[in-house]
Amino acid sequence: MQATSISRNISLGFAQILLWGGSFFILSILATPIMEETKWTQPMVYGALSFALAIAGLISPCLGRLIQYKFGERIMLYAGVLMGLGLAIVGLSVNYLMFLAGWFILGIAMGMGLYDALFATLGWKYGKSIGKSIVYITLISGFAPTVSWFLVSRSLTFFDWRTTCLIYAFVLVSLVYVLHKFAFKLSLAGDGQQKAELDSAISKSSSPVGASVYYMLLANFTIGSVLMTGISLHLIDILLDKSFSFKVAIGMASILGPSQVVVRMIDLFFPKLGPQKTAVLSGVAIGVGLMLLQAQGNWIYAGILVFGMGNGMRSILRATLPMAIYGQTDYASIVGRLARMPLVAQAATPFSAAYFLSSFGSSNFVYILIILALVNLLLALIIKKQTIKI
Repeated sequence: MQATSISRNISLGFAQILLWGGSFFILSILATPIMEETKWTQPMVYGALSFALAIAGLISPCLGRLIQYKFGERIMLYAGVLMGLGLAIVGLSVNYLMFLAGWFILGIAMGMGLYDALFATLGWKYGKSIGKSIVYITLISGFAPTVSWFLVSRSLTFFDWRTTCLIYAFVLVSLVYVLHKFAFKLSLAGDGQQKAELDSAISKSSSPVGASVYYMLLANFTIGSVLMTGISLHLIDILLDKSFSFKVAIGMASILGPSQVVVRMIDLFFPKLGPQKTAVLSGVAIGVGLMLLQAQGNWIYAGILVFGMGNGMRSILRATLPMAIYGQTDYASIVGRLARMPLVAQAATPFSAAYFLSSFGSSNFVYILIILALVNLLLALIIKKQTIKI
């Protein structure tokens, strides 16, 4: 891989760490101090994230079309600035309505800057040649929960949650624009400053892939997003319910990031299975990981590790599986459409999961996730059977 491609991937990977940490993962640490100061309920606080994810989902098809029309790099360029603005409003909020307004802006920024927009931008522009770069980028960004949870919790030892939001907002505004500006000036390995040849696209009118495959893929991505959101946001709550201290729970949850990175490193150094087979393997790992979370002692560590590995594969599959099935020509618009329902489902997850946890306990919550994981594995097996010859 050329030096320019390495630099580009590193820049985009670090930008993703900052963007995920400043939006999706930040409430895992800030929710408790926010509730303690404001007296807002857990569903109210996590409901703000649900609201933001819903906004991101609603705008994703429109963003996909804009990316298809060559506006992808410009959209991503300002995602950090907008996210910083939203987070600053959250930190300065004097009432719940202002708090929601901040998360509304954060939702737009999430749609503009997180994986779906990044994968659509790179995939549409470079086709299947982007596969290895996506692995490198997600390898770096896999540290997002570990890095962000550490930095935010560390900040809370010196400042309150409001100041922490303002500090993080300053970091987003200062760094993400610069990282994206630098990255998009560089070419990817092997492109020779020219756009890669278009892969043979499979259109709706001529595709041997039936509509059922699209809907199964949509369902697979949607359930996967619910599982990832439920565990990423509430893993610490689950561990606290198992009588671990807050400090130990954060340490155990921090395994999630490195485990995602480990599986992406394996993807780099060993022969690829192909997206369809990898989807099945990811489904198995996620299901086994969730089952191990219901165990005791060191088995819980193993559960977090295995779940993280499965989720690490899933993150890459969001880019590579649609490319393998549909090709490059309409890739950005297809990814945009595929992003809407998972994001809307993600939007419902923080609020519904918080309500379920408070009403029925973490053990029953994990059992529900296990059932969803088994359904998702079945979908992956069907998708593999129907598309593996393409």
